[in-house]
Amino acid sequence: MKPNEKKKTIAYLGAKRFKLCILAGAESVFKNRDHLNKINVFPVPDGDTGSNLSMSLMSVVREIEALQDPSLETIVKATAWGALMGARGNSGIIFAQILSGIAEGIEGKERLSAKDVALSFSHAVKKAYKAILYPTEGTILTVVRETAEAAIEAAENTSDLYFLLHAMVTAARTSVERTPEMLPKLKEAGVIDAGGLGFLYFLEGMLRLVDGIAMDDTTVDNEKMLVDMQKETSTSQPSNRYCTEFILKGSQISEDHLKKDLSQKGDSIVVIGDSRLARVHIHTGQPQKVLEYAFSLGQVSSIKVDDMLTQHTSRFVNHKGAKTSSVVAIVPGDGFKEIFYNAGAELVVDGGATENPSTMDIVSAIEAVESSNVVILPNHKNIYPAALKAAEIATKQVTVLKTSTPSEGISALLAYMDDAPFEENVSRMDMASRQVKSGEILVASRDVTLGGVDVKTNDFIGVYRGEIQCSSASLCETLQLLVKCMYEPSDEIITLYFGEIIRKNDAEAMQSILQQSFPDKSVELYFGGQAHAQYIVSVE
Repeated sequence: MKPNEKKKTIAYLGAKRFKLCILAGAESVFKNRDHLNKINVFPVPDGDTGSNLSMSLMSVVREIEALQDPSLETIVKATAWGALMGARGNSGIIFAQILSGIAEGIEGKERLSAKDVALSFSHAVKKAYKAILYPTEGTILTVVRETAEAAIEAAENTSDLYFLLHAMVTAARTSVERTPEMLPKLKEAGVIDAGGLGFLYFLEGMLRLVDGIAMDDTTVDNEKMLVDMQKETSTSQPSNRYCTEFILKGSQISEDHLKKDLSQKGDSIVVIGDSRLARVHIHTGQPQKVLEYAFSLGQVSSIKVDDMLTQHTSRFVNHKGAKTSSVVAIVPGDGFKEIFYNAGAELVVDGGATENPSTMDIVSAIEAVESSNVVILPNHKNIYPAALKAAEIATKQVTVLKTSTPSEGISALLAYMDDAPFEENVSRMDMASRQVKSGEILVASRDVTLGGVDVKTNDFIGVYRGEIQCSSASLCETLQLLVKCMYEPSDEIITLYFGEIIRKNDAEAMQSILQQSFPDKSVELYFGGQAHAQYIVSVE
C-alpha cells in the first residue's frame, strides 16, 4: 500500500505508539542479524555488525519492557539509557548515539508530531557526527543524515506521520544502495554498508508495524552485493589491532578533550554521552595505556578489549544493580564467557591455559566493578598467582578462590548470592568449588611415559587431579576412560564442555555414548569454546 492509498492518517505518536515502534524496529534488526553479519566483510572487523546492533538494541528493549504504564518522556529516557549502556561495536555505538540523539530531540513532549520526529532525527545526526573524530561518508552516518534530510522535507509538506515514515524508508533505502559509491572498500568488496542497512531494517520494522508490508517488499536486493564478498583478502596486520570500549563516569567530562587526547593513542574514536557519563570506542595498539588514561579521569566500567586480528576477546561484562559483592571470573572461551555471564559473574575476563591475563588486566577488572568487595575466580593454576598479586594491589577488599578449572568456577558461582554478606559468599563459593571433580582431554605434543601411562605424540590424554590418567589414539576411548576414572557411584551429573575445534554434532555423539555407559546418570553438554582442551569434564 502506498501513502496516497491509505485511508487513515497518523496524526501523532504517544507513549504506547512510540514504544511499539521501537520494539518493531528492534525486532526487524534481530531477524536480519545473520544477513548483516555476512556483509560485514572488512579485513579485521571489530565484531559482527548484525550481532552488535542486535545486542545494543536488546539493551533498549530490556529497559523499555521493564517500565510499567510509562509516559512518553519515561520511555524516551529509557531508550536513551538502554542505547548508551548496551552499545557494542563501532556500528552499535553510532546507532546508540542516534537513538540517544532522537530521545534528546523529543524530550519533554507528551505527543510527537511529524515535525517533532523530523527535528529529532536532525538532532540525532548532529550528535552522531559530533561523536566521531573523523566521520566517514558511505556509512550509517550518511544513511541517517540523508534520511533526516528527507524527513525535514516531508514534514514541511505533511503532518501525516505515515507519509513521513514512508519518505524516510525510501530515502534510507536509496542511501544504503549508494554507500558503495561513497566508500571504496565497500565497492571493492561488492557490498553495501552493514550499519546503514541495519538502520534501514530498523525503520522498515516500524513501517511494517503500521501497514503490514511484507519484509520482501521493503528490503534491498542484497544477493548481488554478496557475490564478490571474498574479494577483500588483505592480510595486513593493523598497528591499532585492539578494539577497546568502556564507560567513563565523571563530574566534568569534555567530549572534545577526550577525543583529542585519545587521538594520540589510536583511531576509529567514538565518544558518546554527556559531562557525567561517556561511552568510548577506540582502536589502539596499547589498550592498557588507554585504560590507564581513562582511570585518571574518573570511574571506568564495562571494559571490553577485542583483538581484531585474532578475534580472541578480552571482555569485561558489567551487570547492573547494587550488590554486597561482585564476582570477576577469568575464562578460556566464548562458551564459558556466556555460561559465567548467565550464572551471575559481573565481569568476565578472557584467559586460560595459553592466554593468561596480566596482573594489571585483573586489577582493571577489580576496579571496574561498583562493589568494594570482590571475589576472583581464576579458573586455572597459572592465573592464580597473578590474581593474588592483583588482589594485593587493588584498593578494594578482594578474595581469590583457588579454582583451577572453569567447572570449579561454575560450581562456585552457582553458590553465590547477590544479597548475602561478603564473607558468607566467600565461604559458600569456596565450599562449592571443592565439591566438583574436574578433568580434561588434551593432545600430547611428544612421546612420554608418566605415572605408568605410555603416551605417543598426537595421542589424546586424559588429565585428572594434575596427573595423566589415560591415553589413546581415540578421542572417544580417552574420554570414556577419563570419566570412568573420575566417576563414583554417588555421583549424579557428568558435564562435558567441548572446545572450539570440536564440532557440535561430534560432541553430541560423544554425549550419547557416555549416556549409554551411564544410563541412570545425567550427562550434560555445553559449548565451552576453549582452545587448549578438546573437552573439559566435570563429575559431581
